[in-house]
Amino acid sequence: MSRVRGTAHRGYVDLPWGQVHYREAGTPDRPTLLIVHQSPLSSATYDAALAPLAACGLHVVAVDTPGFGMSDPPPHPWTIPEYATALWQTADALGLDRVHLLGQHTGATIGAEAALRAPHRVGRLILQGLPLYDPAERAEKKATYAPGYRPGRDGSHLLVIWNRVYGLYPRLTPDEADRQVAEYLMTGPDYATGYRAVFDHTLDTAALAAVPTVLLHGADDLVDRMTPAVRAALPHAPLVTIPGGTDFVADEQPEAFAAAVAAQLGVAAVTP
Repeated sequence: MSRVRGTAHRGYVDLPWGQVHYREAGTPDRPTLLIVHQSPLSSATYDAALAPLAACGLHVVAVDTPGFGMSDPPPHPWTIPEYATALWQTADALGLDRVHLLGQHTGATIGAEAALRAPHRVGRLILQGLPLYDPAERAEKKATYAPGYRPGRDGSHLLVIWNRVYGLYPRLTPDEADRQVAEYLMTGPDYATGYRAVFDHTLDTAALAAVPTVLLHGADDLVDRMTPAVRAALPHAPLVTIPGGTDFVADEQPEAFAAAVAAQLGVAAVTP
């Protein structure tokens, strides 16, 4: 659990369905970067990068999507538009007006939808692996992907989660895998609610032409396989890849990740 807690400053805001947990670094007088993580993990994915991002001149807020990490779950399974609305409600509760948005995987879909709903509030949208599925893959994944687990008295469900994590990410260290197992357990046996919201959602990529957008991810990110389709759908968005980085490049190479993000946002490093 220590890696889930992390070292960044943490807090909560109260919203109609419950509390939303967030991590924060930097001072509010700097441009704000609002970060939305992938499913079924949490803002702990970005904990190591928050201080480097702040040192690059940003005020950074990484939220736990409702139902994940240390945020309370919504009262029913949400759609992507509902997650997007909740993101702006969270921003309002934190006193954030105009922000840069960075979202990864499920978080990228939420961030993109949020940007479409309030483009006047978004400086730049950074998509760290946008999942764009064709109809066949969407239907197949909705039927079979992330089937959940049944808690067992013998603890066998822990091995189910462990094997899933390592099946997806064989390069993880045991310490990194421990954090992800804890995040799965915090979400609960049905950890696929965010996935299903993505599979049910059709993003209006053409409308994103009105939003300054960047594609930025580790070169070995699992969703990098979709980069040709994403670039075709978002021809206005430049592509930045970080060599050797996986889905967890913010954790693996926090300084390189922070420098790449800061370069796209045009911020200057904070000097003592």
